[in-house]
Amino acid sequence: MNIKLMLCAAALAAVAAPGHTEWRYPHADSANTSFAKVVTAPASRPVRAATIGPLASGAAPVVGPDGTVYIGNLNGQVLAFHADGTPAWSRQLPAGQWVTSSPVVGADGSVYIVAETRFLVDGETSLYRYESTLHKFSAGGGWLYQTPFPQRWGGTKYSSRGDANAPPNIWSSNGVEAVMVPAIYAAPLSTSLRLVAFSTSGAVLGDAPVLEPSPGTVTGGGDWTSLLDLLPPFGYGGFAGQPSTCTDPSLCLPEDTTWPLSNVAIWQSNKGEAPTVMVSDAKQDVVGYTFDPAQGFTERFRVHDPDRLASSGPLILPDGHTVVAASGGKKLNRLTFAGPNFTPMGDSIGDISFVAAVPTRLPDGRLIVVEEFGGIAEFSVAHALSNHVKLTGRSIVAAASSCNLVYVATTAALTTLDIATLQTVATLNWHGGGRSSPVISSRGYVYAAAATGNDQTNFMFVFPPLNPPATSFHGTPCEASTTTLGGAATR
Repeated sequence: MNIKLMLCAAALAAVAAPGHTEWRYPHADSANTSFAKVVTAPASRPVRAATIGPLASGAAPVVGPDGTVYIGNLNGQVLAFHADGTPAWSRQLPAGQWVTSSPVVGADGSVYIVAETRFLVDGETSLYRYESTLHKFSAGGGWLYQTPFPQRWGGTKYSSRGDANAPPNIWSSNGVEAVMVPAIYAAPLSTSLRLVAFSTSGAVLGDAPVLEPSPGTVTGGGDWTSLLDLLPPFGYGGFAGQPSTCTDPSLCLPEDTTWPLSNVAIWQSNKGEAPTVMVSDAKQDVVGYTFDPAQGFTERFRVHDPDRLASSGPLILPDGHTVVAASGGKKLNRLTFAGPNFTPMGDSIGDISFVAAVPTRLPDGRLIVVEEFGGIAEFSVAHALSNHVKLTGRSIVAAASSCNLVYVATTAALTTLDIATLQTVATLNWHGGGRSSPVISSRGYVYAAAATGNDQTNFMFVFPPLNPPATSFHGTPCEASTTTLGGAATR
């Protein structure tokens, strides 16, 4: 490829960066870019492998303002590690609760984590109802509160507080924060997807309907029971893209792998406007909201794609356009662009295979997506497919980008790619990866998780920063901005 990149200027890898530059969110920032403004080293030899227990599909670490790394597991443990992977603290959630996704960290270092439990519906043998709870911890491990999700179907045996297996995100405006999480509420003949907002003190500030079908239907037709395939941690028939048989377990996702529920993306226009909150209904709608802590959510637009189903969570570009991967229907798999107002969806140019992971935005405006059946697809700033890179193994999680490198986790390996050429520069072979995204700290550490043992216990591998740390990369700027190759702006 003949590409002139705009890459990193000053990435201070030796000292802690301000909190807003840290990987505090499940996808680096509230817009889900999966980009860290730092120069990093290839992930070739870990300095530590920390035991983190069994993880839900899609769960990954996040990093606090002081460099502490946080993650939660299916045993109901919340774990904190120092930047080098040595243990900091651990806490056990109430009996029966498991952690369903990545945490998120507030501007003050507070850690928010969603846990849930499940119960057999009275009189049923295989139908469960779910109860979700938001927990808040201090940076030092103090348990500050737990607050339940809103109740629906109250007064019936299907009474539920939702299944919230999507990672939380944080809305922030004028120094006020709100934690936002989608949740599914299901009963035999009706299923709804709601977007719930909590204050930092635990009060419910908003509860908006993303998908409210009439009994027995969903947006665009189909059967409501298809939404149940999104439920963790055991799923209903396994992951949507997983083949029915697997001849090489080292290359395939475990049978209990589920498709993580579409997460929230939040965009601040920097024009004094209220942040836009974007969520996909995991069907055919991408919905945009504004939010006010006193008024809750206001739906501003809903863009419908009749040809495909959204298969990934949203990424928001600097101009406000939202990108989701979409699959099936009348057309082949594409990236789909919507918003920021009532703009109809536009497609990328070129077909891709099935994608469950949120797209990743590189600092020069290119996009890459991790394909579930192995490899990544690269799209130019004009949204045209420009490159396919074949990788070994499967994956349902996003790539992570620094100023100079891209990290991709599959079942078989953690692969480091050169950001300019997407050529492999390092490979760490492992087993049981592809269900947890790589994470990059502002100090230049890289974290990646895989279940390398037969008991599916996960280890978090810690890869060191450059030594000595780099303060620039090719002497050119590394900004995730609207400036793109050739001076053109992303649409």
